[in-house]
Amino acid sequence: MDVFEPNRIRSFLNFGLNVFFSNVDKEVSLAKLLLSFCVILGSNLKASETPSLQPISIIATRSEKSVLETAGSDSVVTSGDLKRQGAISIREALKYEPGVSIPFDFTGSDSAVPYMGGGEKSINIRGMEGNRISISVDGIRQPQEFKIAGGMSGAGRIYFDPATLGQLELFKSASSSLYGSDAMGGAINGRTVNPKGLLGKTLKGSKISNTLTYSSVNESLNDRLVAGYGNGNWGYSIVYSFRDGHERKNNGKISSNPQDSQSNAGVLKALTRKGSWDFEGTLDLFKQDSSTDVASITNSKVTHWGERKRNRFSLQADLLPENGAMLVDNFSSLIYFQESRQSSFNLQEDRADDVMDRRRRISYRSDIAGIDLEAKKAFETELFKHTLILGLEATGSKVESRHHVNDLMDNGNQVYVDKIDMDPCKAQEIGVYVSDEIKFGIEEKWVLTPSLRFDRYEIIPLKDTAFQQSDIRKDARFDSMEYKNTVLGSPGISLLYRWTEEINWYCSYNHGIRNPSVEELNGFFAHPPTVGGQEPYIYPNPELKEETSDSFEIGSQGYFEGGSFELAIYKNFYDGFIDLTQQANDFILIYSNENIGKVEVQGIELSLKKNFSDWLDSMEGLSAGISTSWSEGKRVDLDKPLSSIEPWKTVFFLEMVEAYQKWGGRLSSTFRAAKGLSEIDPSDGDVPIDDSLVLDLVTWRKLNDTWQVRGGVNNLTNQKYFIWSSARRGGFHGSNAGNSTGERNTEPGIHGFFSLTASF
Repeated sequence: MDVFEPNRIRSFLNFGLNVFFSNVDKEVSLAKLLLSFCVILGSNLKASETPSLQPISIIATRSEKSVLETAGSDSVVTSGDLKRQGAISIREALKYEPGVSIPFDFTGSDSAVPYMGGGEKSINIRGMEGNRISISVDGIRQPQEFKIAGGMSGAGRIYFDPATLGQLELFKSASSSLYGSDAMGGAINGRTVNPKGLLGKTLKGSKISNTLTYSSVNESLNDRLVAGYGNGNWGYSIVYSFRDGHERKNNGKISSNPQDSQSNAGVLKALTRKGSWDFEGTLDLFKQDSSTDVASITNSKVTHWGERKRNRFSLQADLLPENGAMLVDNFSSLIYFQESRQSSFNLQEDRADDVMDRRRRISYRSDIAGIDLEAKKAFETELFKHTLILGLEATGSKVESRHHVNDLMDNGNQVYVDKIDMDPCKAQEIGVYVSDEIKFGIEEKWVLTPSLRFDRYEIIPLKDTAFQQSDIRKDARFDSMEYKNTVLGSPGISLLYRWTEEINWYCSYNHGIRNPSVEELNGFFAHPPTVGGQEPYIYPNPELKEETSDSFEIGSQGYFEGGSFELAIYKNFYDGFIDLTQQANDFILIYSNENIGKVEVQGIELSLKKNFSDWLDSMEGLSAGISTSWSEGKRVDLDKPLSSIEPWKTVFFLEMVEAYQKWGGRLSSTFRAAKGLSEIDPSDGDVPIDDSLVLDLVTWRKLNDTWQVRGGVNNLTNQKYFIWSSARRGGFHGSNAGNSTGERNTEPGIHGFFSLTASF
């Protein structure tokens, strides 16, 4: 087990002190001003004997905890929040969240490779993205991101519709000590609609609602149906979402590609109580289809069809807390199987070369089966009160990528090439974790929580016949390889102090890991010859090891009758970043993944919400809030900026809710700072972007107990702007905010939504 360097603690403490006592730079100076603003207003917040309802999250501690009981930066976005914002995607659901950004790629954003997939592909948390973020639905991991295998088509990681979620939980701190690999940059978990959430723990009654939403940004129509019924012993829930729309509009000189898309998503759950146990079965289905006319960026006729789907079945058994046994108070078991697919068919007609028509078929497949077991036990000693959590996760998965090309030549001949460039692999993982929540001191105001996880991860190539016999593999003398991880342990520890019933202070440390993906270990890619006549290759690296991290955070949280505040200061150290580098060779261009990266990221996040009713009765229902996030990152090994860091972002809102909850509205403004040359690594091909200020307005009206209408207008001033996480990606293929693709990557201009909800 790796041990972090002691000087990293000193570096983190120095940064924390600088935030408060020195002028690190203009952004930190502003953060100090905002912190002072928070303290001044926080002192006027009205305390209450019972703090106002706080968000309940599971992801941060693997148990239901409120924000004030969690040592770390966790957030909860409910289905009500999604409806209020008119959010039609995971990107819109998290657009106001400090330190978070969702990249968006357009299909075929580079004319040289018009088969590239588009959409939301990743989640960026404090500069970390891709497979460094754990993404799951109901605790079941989503597929890993592909970049190279299959010709850089890029499958992405968003295989779910946010309309099927009851809430979305986000934990920004490293959490490998609970979730193992891929959580070194944070974790996100969507909890789908379930009988308990609809009907309550009694499982009695019935509920049904239907929401119809139109969004002008992609001329889409979404219908969301939610229903639940229970008789106390049985409970059922269903959520179904249908979407039909077109391409997302931008605000650039070059429009996005004409696209039609349609998706269906449904989650059916049945829960029954037998004695001391709750048994819940889940069927989760998601399918998305799209067709794109890519001719707008190519000289030839190009059409692209895509399909993304995920099917999951799971069965969960929970021992009810009130029926705890001698050895455990709570016990939970989850068995599941999930299959995920993304496939595309691309047709290029009337090409300029000797090929008349070219057909590409690219597909990704990731199947996973697993079992999760978790037990909890509370016990007391003379000075301490413990809540012990023991867990085991075991998964087996199969991952493969296929790439077929069929050319119809001008002379009438057909040439078929099986360009399979990754040997299908099995991946097996067994993880065991333990966490102990230790309360002590006067009134148990101190909470110390050490946690530790051990993982065994193995990748086994299947020696696929097509792959073994492929000409490309033989010419390159490439062979697939097995992998076993060497970093087995991931420790973490946090200390929380409940200063009052409404305010806490905390500090935390987490050691994170990320095992190389199947593609990084066994993905092979041969690019067509370059202008100089050389044919670049991407080779595997048998010496590839885990990425590791040491993450430190201190902060404070407060929830009052009159508002709330949250403050987090963090510094993260990453070692062994996996990066694609050119190898020494005089004859051909060879690239390979290597553990060369050494990265440091530091930043602050602050949010404050204030209800004005405790100042003046006439201001009943009026509230305001502000959140800001600033961070900087550096590639220490190269002495260059870390390009994935988002620029400083500040969100301000003013909200009014009528006293009897009959109507309400919110005006939000989002300021994003410019991304200057000093913050960019020029070797990445990125160029600066300007700052922006965007205004959004949403409003709602409750017509009666059954009907409710909502509407909103986003980007009221029709601002032309970029979001850095999208501008720098450009589809993974030499495109950025400075070329024609950059015009396509502009964010939408003025657009709006309207929804009608009926509830019974």
